[in-house]
Amino acid sequence: MKEHPDDVAGIYVLKIGGSVISEKGAERRARKEEIRRISEKIALALSTARAGKKLILVHGAGSYGHPQAKVYLKSRDAKDALITHESVKELNKMVISSLMECGVNAMPIHPLSAVVSKGLEIKYKIKEQIDMALKMGIIPVLHGDVIFDEKEGFRIISGDQLVVYIAKEFKAIKVGVGTDMDGVVNDNGAVIRKITPEDVEKMSIGGSAHVDVTGGMREKVYLLAKLASESNIPSILFNATKESNVYKFLVDETLFGTVISSS
Repeated sequence: MKEHPDDVAGIYVLKIGGSVISEKGAERRARKEEIRRISEKIALALSTARAGKKLILVHGAGSYGHPQAKVYLKSRDAKDALITHESVKELNKMVISSLMECGVNAMPIHPLSAVVSKGLEIKYKIKEQIDMALKMGIIPVLHGDVIFDEKEGFRIISGDQLVVYIAKEFKAIKVGVGTDMDGVVNDNGAVIRKITPEDVEKMSIGGSAHVDVTGGMREKVYLLAKLASESNIPSILFNATKESNVYKFLVDETLFGTVISSS
């Protein structure tokens, strides 16, 4: 992935996986120390950023969304959809509060209130909300959620799907997806350093070891490869549990992980 000098301005899209900020094998259990650490690294990175460099932050639902969404997907009941939404909002509130305590102006944008889809076609006003936040010097913070859908009534939208949409709409210069792994690994457990869209068709990628209603690593790679192919926007999958990796991503230091690009 091409590294940019520290003074590059533009839109950065960063997603922090639910497995990083919550105990994904449990239910509604946050990793508050990790939320705080990541908030501090974001604050530090932004304090040194050139004017014009802007961040859009997305986080996964983890144990605040996947178990609840699994219940909804079985029942298709509006009550269970609401339980899922209220749960992910709880995690989002922790993230927002932590960022604010670290001196970062942040504002939640809840997909349920801003997104309507029609099957896989996403139709929403969320772009205008994000744009307004950025113009005000505020970091918009989005998350995986349940949303209204014209065909199904409700459906689940993942943080990864939001990342791809946002990166395209805002022509992001840099996209990072932080998980609890060093990147995409091969059958021998070694990190694959680079993947192109052509590689994806030939790869065998495992899913998540925990409850995951959005496809796990396989879906991440597929979506990011599509982003690279259709919009020529590269991304990097990296380990956000490692002390300084989020900071390195935001200040353009060399970062170990899996780069997904068009060539």
